[in-house]
Formats: sequence, C-alpha cells, structure tokens
Amino acid sequence: MNTKNNVGLEGNAIQPVIVKLSFLLADYQVFYTNLRGFHWNIQGDKFYDLHGIYEEYYTEVAEKIDEVAERIVILGSVPANSFSEYLKQAGVKEVSGVSDWKVGGNNVVSTLQYLIDSLRELHAVARQAGDQATASLAIHGIKSFEKKVWMLSSYLKD
Repeated sequence: MNTKNNVGLEGNAIQPVIVKLSFLLADYQVFYTNLRGFHWNIQGDKFYDLHGIYEEYYTEVAEKIDEVAERIVILGSVPANSFSEYLKQAGVKEVSGVSDWKVGGNNVVSTLQYLIDSLRELHAVARQAGDQATASLAIHGIKSFEKKVWMLSSYLKD
C-alpha cells in the first residue's frame, strides 16, 4: 500500500510536520491580531514610527498565514480556521488594550523570539521528514524574524 501523499512524502513521517505547521498557523493568527491592536492603539512619541512598523509586520504575517495554511493542505491535511481552535493551540497569547509603545514593542520582540524558536523546531522536524519545502519555509521565517528582532530591539533601547 502506498502511504505517500500527493507530493511524494511519506504520510507517517510527515504527520509531525503537519502538527508543527498547525501550531505555527495558530501562533501566526494570534500574533497578527495582536499586531493589529498595537497598530490601532499605539500612543506616545513613537506613534508614527511604530504605527508604520506594525503595519509592515502584520502585512508580512498575513502572507505567512496563507503560506502555512496552504502548506498544510499540500501535505494532505486541513488547516484550522477558527479563532477558538487557534487559541487552544497557540503558544502566543492574546494581548488587548495596549497603547504604551514600549509595552507593545517589547511584546512584539518577545513574540518574534518565540516564533524563531518554533520555526527552528519546525525546520528540524521537516528535515527529518525529508520535507525540503517546509524546511525552506522555516528558514525564510527565521531570517525575516531575526532581522526584525535586531532592528526593533535596537529601536526600543533607551
């Protein structure tokens, strides 16, 4: 019996990749919503800079959400599409009502660091399964988020 999916990856080997992708999708959805809230509610002397930065970030995360969900489908599974499910799976926690620019900025940095760790785990699992496309997705996310951590951390220093 052939247990390979449509892209030729072994079904049993790819299950851990799908699980990691599902958690990543949930994390991205919550992070996206947090970024929108920071974008809308930010106040103070850093408003103009951070308002634009957050818009850039949530636009990129929206693209990553679509990429991850489509990868789950390509691998033969069905991505979650409800916030109740995302909140059960996500390691990223909802943040609401933050207007202080420093609190918001520090939350974004710590979330990006968490996502980098998650992407490193996804990369390792994908490589073990022979899934180069998902491994590449993880590497591109790591690269992008590491640069954002560096730049935003430098911006937030006193």
